Amino acid sequence: MSKRQSNLLSFFTKKASHSATKQARIEAQEGRGDITEAGVGECEANQANQATGSGQEPTTSRGEQPEEAPGVLDVEYNNEEGELNRNESDSEPSSEGCPTIWTTAQFKAKQTFYPWLVMQKSGLGCSTCKAVGTLGPEKTGGMKLAKEWVSCLITSSANDITKQQRALRKKVFEHARTRSHLAAKNILEKAKEDTMVQAIVSAQSEQIATTSRIFRTAYKEAKRNRPAHGFESEIDCQELNGLDMGRVLHSNVACANIQKHISEEMKRKLFDRVVECEPKLSLLLDESTSLNKKSTLIIYIRTQLPDMDKPSNLFTELVELDDLSAEGIVRNLISALERVHLTKEFLCKTLIGLACDGASVMLGRRSGVASRLQALFPHITVWHCSAHRLELAVNDVVKEMGAVNHFKMLMDKLYSLYNTSNKNRMELRECACSVDVQLCKIGRILDTRWVASSFRTVEAVWNNYPALHRHFKAASEDPSRDSITKQTYNGLALRLSSRAFVNNLVRVFEAMAERPGRFSDLSKKGIESNSFQGVTLTEGKASDKSLNMKQFFQSVAKNLEQRLLSHGGRLPDKSGYDQFIEKLKVLYPQYWPEDTDVLYGQTEVESLCLRFNIDCPRAVIRAHREYVESGGKDVRNELKELFTAVNTIPTSSAECERGFSQMNLICTPNRSSLHTTTISDLLFLNIVGPPLTKFNPVPYVRSWVAKGHRTATESRSKVRSREENEEAHLAAVWDILNN
Repeated sequence: MSKRQSNLLSFFTKKASHSATKQARIEAQEGRGDITEAGVGECEANQANQATGSGQEPTTSRGEQPEEAPGVLDVEYNNEEGELNRNESDSEPSSEGCPTIWTTAQFKAKQTFYPWLVMQKSGLGCSTCKAVGTLGPEKTGGMKLAKEWVSCLITSSANDITKQQRALRKKVFEHARTRSHLAAKNILEKAKEDTMVQAIVSAQSEQIATTSRIFRTAYKEAKRNRPAHGFESEIDCQELNGLDMGRVLHSNVACANIQKHISEEMKRKLFDRVVECEPKLSLLLDESTSLNKKSTLIIYIRTQLPDMDKPSNLFTELVELDDLSAEGIVRNLISALERVHLTKEFLCKTLIGLACDGASVMLGRRSGVASRLQALFPHITVWHCSAHRLELAVNDVVKEMGAVNHFKMLMDKLYSLYNTSNKNRMELRECACSVDVQLCKIGRILDTRWVASSFRTVEAVWNNYPALHRHFKAASEDPSRDSITKQTYNGLALRLSSRAFVNNLVRVFEAMAERPGRFSDLSKKGIESNSFQGVTLTEGKASDKSLNMKQFFQSVAKNLEQRLLSHGGRLPDKSGYDQFIEKLKVLYPQYWPEDTDVLYGQTEVESLCLRFNIDCPRAVIRAHREYVESGGKDVRNELKELFTAVNTIPTSSAECERGFSQMNLICTPNRSSLHTTTISDLLFLNIVGPPLTKFNPVPYVRSWVAKGHRTATESRSKVRSREENEEAHLAAVWDILNN
């Protein structure tokens, strides 16, 4: 015999010996403990006869008894408890509420170890499985509740009572350890916990009302970009107004924790809704440095939820970048999205667009952020921000047209003149007061800033025009200045009063204004009368030339066309974008040909469905056919999904710039030590959170209490100590002022 066979034989021998020893121990316990008193009455004898089915009366004496007679003593070895369970019978016979092989006392004894054990019509069942009914989300790997246990149909087909008891004990023991029963038990426990939380919260309605005032005050401080150290003063003010603000949660730390809790709960609700609906979404990204000298990445998603009329840009996260390479940005981006439950699997189905600026780390063709994201999510359409491209196109025009360049140089001279010298600003302010003009700050123009900043600069020069000319003339005649400085101011006054400059100023102003036309008449009348805003106009210098606006706009259009539908660079390949735009034209009636056949747009719609990962493209094609036949009036739901996906593609990342502007309002020089996560929470409250008048703090108070935090009326906590005012020596003065 081999060694392996020998070991196997030894194992089975020991197992058989162990089983025999265990059975002998059980029988010994039965022989010693399962004894009834002598002289058992007639009722007990009838009970034993009924249970065993025998017409003869059992003989009982001290030390012996009928085998497994339920009227005597039922011994069960409970493996779960590791000890023998003796359930002595009482005089009650077996009834309909328990099996006929057990008495009522015996069945109740079993229920002490298995509280879920129930009996209906001579069949065992499980109250836990019956209460749950179905496992729902807990159902995994083919796991389900047994119908027999739910419907109380567990019985034994054995003829002998001993075998019936043994079979039922085994079924009960095994059911208690099944995965389905444990999952049902877990579901009931969770339901009891939620019910308990609701009961506790309901009993604290007055506490919740008081705590809601604290939460609303903290939310107001966040919406106003106020620091948390002024929270105690806000509480004191409301208490002086007669409101009950509780005893605790009055400190600046409590304010910061409440704001963080509200932000996290809002973010959880929003993105749980996004994950539930699975709408198509796009990303808006931009990188910047905050006032605390940390490189950050701001993330927006553009999506349309079922209750929204059109796609909206939603702030998602502000992430601190520990690695400024494309690989590091992508890693931090994926981690931030996973924190709000937007996993890679979810993004593979829903992510269709990306918008960012033209930085090389973002749009690098080989290893930029866009290229890496396209490798992970192939349905992405990358779009270089249109606002940035417009600024780059205008910058190209400035380099091409000399007249525009001269106008920009003069505006930059005005900016540097008053931005670097407090003396010049004070003199300009005096000149403005003398001519009754309200000063506006002069900035730069036609650089890599937004068009709105250039418009504000031109508008400031327009409004400050008489004050500027007066200051230049006064400085050119000031005897305290040297001759070179006086000549510089005299040249500026001459250029400012030239007809060409006034004409260019008005044309640029009109080109950037939302409602052009109203300034042209004023300038035209002034030039004809040789006077503009009280300043006599001159011919100026030979280099002062009027702008050719037709050439200017043609050059802007040309440069913008070269840059608009491209991936990046000066003159890149944009054939892919041209094809994309051509496919989109089949969705808009203004681009349709006069005679459209039945199959018009079928190939394009199918390609768009594949690009945007839309299911059932055949249904979308049929909806588009009806859309074309109705002349663009009948839009079915299948086609609306395609329209929503197209509108979800972002064309500008300007929303990210607005987010950075809001970040600078939060992270001021006095609050430059704020953590990036704190800034992100406050940004979410400011950008996405509802206005104060529509904010309901009760759900957030309930979740706050459910997490084990204190309410404002907590009596076991110390009351906030109010420090004495450091200027108490002025109490006598305050008494005078208060009377």
